[in-house]
Amino acid sequence: MTGSERPLTEAIALAVSRGWRQRVLAYITRAPHELLVFEHPPLYPDAGIQVPAGGVDPGETPAEAVIRETFEETGLRLHSPVHLASFHWTRGENSQVWHYLWLAAPPTTPDDWTHQVTGGETDQGMTFHCRFVPQSTHGLIPGFGYEAALPHLQRLIPAH
Repeated sequence: MTGSERPLTEAIALAVSRGWRQRVLAYITRAPHELLVFEHPPLYPDAGIQVPAGGVDPGETPAEAVIRETFEETGLRLHSPVHLASFHWTRGENSQVWHYLWLAAPPTTPDDWTHQVTGGETDQGMTFHCRFVPQSTHGLIPGFGYEAALPHLQRLIPAH
């Protein structure tokens, strides 16, 4: 997968003009050094470790989409997302625009929990295991772009 970073408004305009899918990825922290990740049920061992993510629905902004996706995939009702970066990704003939946003979880959020997904095309009804991990050892599935905006997050909220 190859990607190029774009400003938010330019990335949205590019996706709309080309009819490309837009996705959001949520970097959720509870403390500066932590990152919320989740794992799929054992039925999908190759899915790896991911962050909450999903498509931007028609008429929805990336900020609205990341709030909805976060709730659907983790059960957390978070607000005030901060845009970190947007990338135009190409894999073969497929192009998409991914928007990375940061959300802060309350300090009282548990270390880990399970959540049954309440929306989405293929994930609805699955149970995800959510947990906070150190940003430095996130374990995100490599090669899929999930970690692409972590340097932006680390500049915004240094881990140390």
